[in-house]
Amino acid sequence: MGPGTSGQPKDDRMNRRDERWAIGVDVGGTAIKCGLVSSDGRIAAFHRIPLERVDDADRLVEAIRLAADGLREEARRDGIRPVGVGVCAPGSIDRTEGRIHKAPNLPGLEDLPLRERLNRFFPESVELANDVNAAALGELCFGAGRDRRHFVMVALGTGVGGALVVGGRLYTGAAGFAGEVGHITVGCLERFTGAAAIEERARQLLASSGEGGPLRSAAGITPETVAEAAREGDRVALQVLEETGRWLGIAIITLINLLDPECVVVGGGIAQAGAPLFDSITRTVDDRTMSSTARTVPIVMAELGPRAGMAGAGALALWPEIG
Repeated sequence: MGPGTSGQPKDDRMNRRDERWAIGVDVGGTAIKCGLVSSDGRIAAFHRIPLERVDDADRLVEAIRLAADGLREEARRDGIRPVGVGVCAPGSIDRTEGRIHKAPNLPGLEDLPLRERLNRFFPESVELANDVNAAALGELCFGAGRDRRHFVMVALGTGVGGALVVGGRLYTGAAGFAGEVGHITVGCLERFTGAAAIEERARQLLASSGEGGPLRSAAGITPETVAEAAREGDRVALQVLEETGRWLGIAIITLINLLDPECVVVGGGIAQAGAPLFDSITRTVDDRTMSSTARTVPIVMAELGPRAGMAGAGALALWPEIG
């Protein structure tokens, strides 16, 4: 069974011995998420491993090694032999060299030959990808993009990431860095839709409005608490999402006009807000575009949530040709 032919991943034990399996590892700023990813999109033996210092290359390599060894042992007990290891991490990554070139938020990992370091320990082949590219592959193979061959993914996190899927494969451009949508000029998209921008806008509106409600009583202001408050009808949170969606919509018009995708997939924590955000995005696209094509391009929520990168890293190990 190839990519794009099955449903979304779900937790399950390894009970289909004719399936192919890979180890998927997603390196984040504070933790590693890892699991066994099957060729039909199931995830088994999921673990989240806190990282004390993710900016230390030696510690990171050792943490990935230990995580993979643990997963390999769990697979062995079930009679499964992973065919490869996929690792995704933030930053600019050269897949050909298997190297992290730049990691703006993790300076200790810059110019790290991660694949070479991991190959010293792993019997399986190792594939390496940027975290948002891996998330797009997860959605392509098992999620919101599984029935599409051309789409754009926009990932809303600390910054704003992006990835392009063209003809059923990841498109990374001449130097491997295509899809960086976060700096599309609407005054720099990240300045209006990144996590810091959302949090600051929420604080300012709370201060000026005097509104009570779920957002004011939240333990802290984050994109996730804004999304949760909006689901409860909080007026400040809804206004924040309206403004965020408007800026995203302006940027998405550019992407649609330039790339003519079948759909735009929006992921990340704030995307879980659902209708308040997506209604604003769609309304902006409809109101501001002159193209009838842009009005018909679906703008959909990513399906895999925080496990998308791990699932996509596993998919890349299963089908390297799609990367």
